[in-house]
Amino acid sequence: MTINVADVLDGLELFQDFSYAELKIIGRYLHRVKKAQGDTVFTEGDPGDYMLILAEGKLSIFKGGEHGTHLLCHEGRGRIVGEMALLDHERRSATCVADADCVMLTLDEAGLRRMAAETPLLAYRFMFGLARLLSRRLRRTSGMLVEFLTS
Repeated sequence: MTINVADVLDGLELFQDFSYAELKIIGRYLHRVKKAQGDTVFTEGDPGDYMLILAEGKLSIFKGGEHGTHLLCHEGRGRIVGEMALLDHERRSATCVADADCVMLTLDEAGLRRMAAETPLLAYRFMFGLARLLSRRLRRTSGMLVEFLTS
């Protein structure tokens, strides 16, 4: 099956303020990657320099701790994973495993730099959207932490 990148991006929260024509341009900076069911996409502690958008399939995210490995969440089509590594180049904070055959669209540092050089306004808007997404996730996590600490 051939994936139309603009169709995958269209409707995703991160790309809600982009036109379809702009999504096609953004698609030029993304790479298509396939992973088979059971494959590790990345491992906690690995160096990171890319984010991914799940076009097809399902992923599980695991976090290690002093009491073993714990499932954090399952992610489905359209989810964005690993965006922190794209921004800060820190080691991966969790392990990501394919629960089914997956097709992912990845954006790495080189692609982001090319986007910034070739279409700076588009890159700015993308980064602003990514900052908004991270802010929402942090607020949600903070709320979950408060519920955990008060229960």
